[in-house]
Amino acid sequence: MDNVGGIEQPRRIVAIAYVVAALALGVFLEKVVELALSYARVNDFVVIGDWPLSTVAGFALAAGTAVVVWRIPRTQTISLEVALELQRVTWPSVRETRAATIAVIVASAVASLILGVFDMVWSWLSAKIY
Repeated sequence: MDNVGGIEQPRRIVAIAYVVAALALGVFLEKVVELALSYARVNDFVVIGDWPLSTVAGFALAAGTAVVVWRIPRTQTISLEVALELQRVTWPSVRETRAATIAVIVASAVASLILGVFDMVWSWLSAKIY
């Protein structure tokens, strides 16, 4: 799967995405391990340099998970296909993005004004009835 349709496989981009995902998972697992150790009333002692046990365990679990997931052929194939498809996407220009953002902001403001008026009318009617 080196060259599909004349387009180079984005293996490097996918590998970087896996590293970033492993780092994010490592931060999360660090906190989970830290919480588990505190519930078990175990001190989070320093293991390597200035790194406590929760940090080492969390990032080791995350790295192991990333390697295991990367080595599953189906996961690797799907990741490469997604990255390849994202390279084929025609992304909007800055001008188009700005125009769409302004349209969403204006539509949200108009909708909030309409809902605000409905709310005021409804509360006024409710006050008159009750």
